[in-house]
Amino acid sequence: MRKIKRFKISTRQKEIMRKVQRLELDLSAAQLTDEVALTRFILDLSKKLDPGTVYELNENVLWDLPEHTVAAEGMFSACAVTLGAESTAYADTLQGHVQLAAQTILFEFLRTATLFVLDLVKEQAEKEEYETLDPQFIYVPKLGLAPEPKLFKDAPRVPEDTAFKILPELLKRVSSEKIDVALQDNVLTPPATVVFIVPWQKKKRKGKK
Repeated sequence: MRKIKRFKISTRQKEIMRKVQRLELDLSAAQLTDEVALTRFILDLSKKLDPGTVYELNENVLWDLPEHTVAAEGMFSACAVTLGAESTAYADTLQGHVQLAAQTILFEFLRTATLFVLDLVKEQAEKEEYETLDPQFIYVPKLGLAPEPKLFKDAPRVPEDTAFKILPELLKRVSSEKIDVALQDNVLTPPATVVFIVPWQKKKRKGKK
């Protein structure tokens, strides 16, 4: 099991600001109508993050994954990534369009954190002369009405009823308690958490058919 806590998440203020602006929200009540104020809002939210990840490689070991997916049948990394509890707790205190803006920003932070972990898994695989395939998401949160980033929306995902059969074993295998991620009554906490599988395959040697 590999654990990383409090890794740095790039805020990508301009890119995130454009995504919020595309929603055409009325943020005048919070005085978030100009780029300077919205950038400050993004940075303030980033200060409430407590990111963490745990991931574990399954090398063709029999894990107890009922109704397991195709991706889980061979060699794969199981990963959990979270932004911690404070950021979503703060977003819950906001109202209306301001809350939706905050949740949209948190989704973008979660996307960035997930890409960071995908890069780590890819690097690990390359050292073993493997390559990684596209991730398959077991759990993606609902952050209010915030739109899912493309990474989550377009990636393969298992059906929800299957996901909740798989999650207990995956979370146990990656020791999710080390980043304070837990599942109880089909609710995963902290809310801004994703769980996914990254399949590995052996690299094909050049010149070999």
